[in-house]
Amino acid sequence: MTRRVRMATLVATVAALAGCGEIGAPTRSDIYEWRIISTPDTLAFHWPREALPVRIWVQDIYDLPMHTQNAIDGWKSGFLYREWDAVLVSDSLDADVLVLSKFPNGPTILLGTVQECEGYTDLALDTDTKVLTLPIRIYAVPRYDPDLEATKACFGIVMYHEIGHAIGIFRHSPDPADIMYFNPTTATPTQRDFQTAEVLYHARTTVTATHADD
Repeated sequence: MTRRVRMATLVATVAALAGCGEIGAPTRSDIYEWRIISTPDTLAFHWPREALPVRIWVQDIYDLPMHTQNAIDGWKSGFLYREWDAVLVSDSLDADVLVLSKFPNGPTILLGTVQECEGYTDLALDTDTKVLTLPIRIYAVPRYDPDLEATKACFGIVMYHEIGHAIGIFRHSPDPADIMYFNPTTATPTQRDFQTAEVLYHARTTVTATHADD
């Protein structure tokens, strides 16, 4: 049976970086832990090149397609060697990631909260087999009137944060200044966010992804 773990309950444990997966991997010191620490192995994931671009379907509400595209473009700009890419698709059945605006029915693994809205990233991750069943589901939900300027700005922050989880950052940054902090206030990724994403794409992976119908 698939066991889902909730990020809010994980103990923040700092571990050494895994060995480099590619020659010439960038060296960065100002990063935070992105992996889920488990026994006997950690849970680490990034999209392989053959899976790129990641296909993302977005519910057409609250300008979520625009906010998602901005987040895609912003995260892409932080990779030196085009290690990650994503595109919006029109068919939800053909997607690796779904972006929805409703509360999920089941437990979620990663939770980000901003004052005017909140976001969830639901990973169907089996911690025993280390298999991530696609699609990843992202939820962006308003807390107040979605037409308020503050709520619109919040959706922009939330989508940057949740796309960061979908990239493979399975943990929250401990620094309130980062977009991947559990309650982010910055509008875009910091240099530390970018460097963490860059390093994880050159580190060893232990999680494989497969679609539910494969």
